[in-house]
Amino acid sequence: MVPFVRLSICTSTQPMMFPTSQRRPFTSVFALLAAAGLAVLVGPSCSASSDDGRSNGAGASGAGGGCAETSSEANEGLLPADIIMVVDNSGSMSDEAGFVQTAMNDFVNAITTSGIDAHVVLIAADSSDNNGICVPAPLGSGSCPADEKLPNYRHVPQFVASSNSLQLILDTYPDWKSSLRAAATKTIAVITDDDSSLDAATFTSQLTALDATFADFKFSGIVAPYNLNPIQTIQCSMASPPNCGAVDPCCGVNTSIGIFCAPLPADEGKVYKALISQTMGVLGDLCKQDFLPAFQDMATAVINDAKVACVYDIPEPDVGSIDYDRVNVDYQADANASVEPIYYVPAGLAGCSGNGGWYYDDISAPKQIIFCPATCSHVQLSPTGKVKVKFGCQTLIN
Repeated sequence: MVPFVRLSICTSTQPMMFPTSQRRPFTSVFALLAAAGLAVLVGPSCSASSDDGRSNGAGASGAGGGCAETSSEANEGLLPADIIMVVDNSGSMSDEAGFVQTAMNDFVNAITTSGIDAHVVLIAADSSDNNGICVPAPLGSGSCPADEKLPNYRHVPQFVASSNSLQLILDTYPDWKSSLRAAATKTIAVITDDDSSLDAATFTSQLTALDATFADFKFSGIVAPYNLNPIQTIQCSMASPPNCGAVDPCCGVNTSIGIFCAPLPADEGKVYKALISQTMGVLGDLCKQDFLPAFQDMATAVINDAKVACVYDIPEPDVGSIDYDRVNVDYQADANASVEPIYYVPAGLAGCSGNGGWYYDDISAPKQIIFCPATCSHVQLSPTGKVKVKFGCQTLIN
């Protein structure tokens, strides 16, 4: 259920001095509403305080100063997506490195064309290594080996061995944490033909200790689904290309020489499969050696995960400036119900509790208002519920 949102733009009769960092230029919301075929209504006024400070508790909105009110059906916003991808650079992964390099742009394009702002972090050796990666434009710079293109694509040039992908995510966190957004969904993807030396539970606990915004991360991977049994291993080693796959899909061409068949998995990706199951991520089959379908499935998962309810774009009023210390949110379950104030949570998602509340997607440059999980669940209980976002009134803080 997408609640009806009433957007109020309030102006105080008292002059309000706003910090430069909190000012924002506006385009006409009335023109936007008219273009969308939506009625613009002028209704009851709301109060706007002449006090510039924040307040805690009900009744802090102050008095004095009427405001015109515009109403429209809210368009639910999409949360941005942060994606951390790790690619095994060991000697058996030369073909896979090429597949990843080819598929990266299609993967990200599928996400961005859906309206999601994606930041991608790649942890892998650069193209100066035999199995390194250089991502072409438009995601990457196309200049090898320096393919990084901020802010949307960060490359952490780090050689990734067969079994240390998860450990490197933890170890290199200081190198890529600046690419993360607090409100973004988090996806981790690993491409490897081996298993992890770090177990799933330890990785999850250490990751969330580093960064609490990974609490609901999704893990996906293109990994070996199983190992060949001893008989299949012998049969595979005795076969010759192009007949490797006739033994088993996980029997492929030996990439170092190219004239023999060899098992594709160094080891079954048991830890990665556990993380995929734990987070309901996407499992791609390394043995298929066709990564595009797996990347398409991962992109679809990111898109579906980003369609988070209770995310609202901040409208841009016709005149004036928004003081982000003067925003309030109310909820009314139906026409006969009392109006319930929803309080601001300055600490963001990490500060949300059972009391609920709302927070900004980015405290330094707000674009969206996001409800805490408890509040989101509450407002979705009523199909006729209304959410009112008011600008110009002193913020009520949880």
